[in-house]
Amino acid sequence: MEIAYKPYFDPEFESLIERIHPPRVCIDNETCQDCTLVKVDSANKHGILLEMVQVLTDLDLVISKSYICSDGGWFMDVFHVTDQLGNKITDESLILYIQQASLSLSLSLSLYIYIYIYKILI
Repeated sequence: MEIAYKPYFDPEFESLIERIHPPRVCIDNETCQDCTLVKVDSANKHGILLEMVQVLTDLDLVISKSYICSDGGWFMDVFHVTDQLGNKITDESLILYIQQASLSLSLSLSLYIYIYIYKILI
């Protein structure tokens, strides 16, 4: 009779990297003349790019260009974003909201609730 051993699996350890390095968002209105740059970097997690694109489009922002790079364990995305009129994002509450939403990227349901509430408050 052979005894098989399975490696120990700790679900808390699996999310440790995300808790240590949550997604970070930098909003840059200085570099580009005609759009706002939204730079996102974090530990590579399945679906996080899609969720960030969803945040930007749910806020009715236009993504005109994006650069996506990953080394397998880490990623950095740069989005060229404008409002519906083609202007840079200058509303401080919207900029703050995008930065705060990045902290909730792993909590998809609450993220959509935040977007819904933000749209009501506008």
